[in-house]
Amino acid sequence: MRILLDTTQTHCLIHKYIPMQRKEFLKTLGAGAFFALTAGCFGGCRKDDEDFTPTENVDFTIDLSDSTYANLQQNGGYIIQDRVVVAKDNDGNYVAATQRCSHEGSYEIVLRNNEWFCTDHSARFDLSGQGLNAEGSRNLTIYQTELNGQMLRVFS
Repeated sequence: MRILLDTTQTHCLIHKYIPMQRKEFLKTLGAGAFFALTAGCFGGCRKDDEDFTPTENVDFTIDLSDSTYANLQQNGGYIIQDRVVVAKDNDGNYVAATQRCSHEGSYEIVLRNNEWFCTDHSARFDLSGQGLNAEGSRNLTIYQTELNGQMLRVFS
């Protein structure tokens, strides 16, 4: 079946270019196609009181002598492990935060310019998790760090 959509006249032409009203065309699509076409809209909607605070307990250790974690040797460097961003700030302190942004729940937090930054919607947070702009107004979950020799513990 061949369907042509004429957007200037808001109707469709099927097979032999028989005019069809928009409402009839949408009925022919069926519910499955409707949901497939509108899923992005529904997925983008959220409630303002939705809570994106991580509920899992965090407790892991990183061996800083392991080359896997070489980014943590330089100030401003970071790694992501178990949905936690572990970083070395500009003063040489180890800091950690959830990777999940409190703005819309995406896992896009990184360390940028010595602050936590969401690459998805530009939410900004200071290193203590306090929001720095409207997108960051819900603050960010921060984890504790403890350095013992070359072993860095990250925990809640």
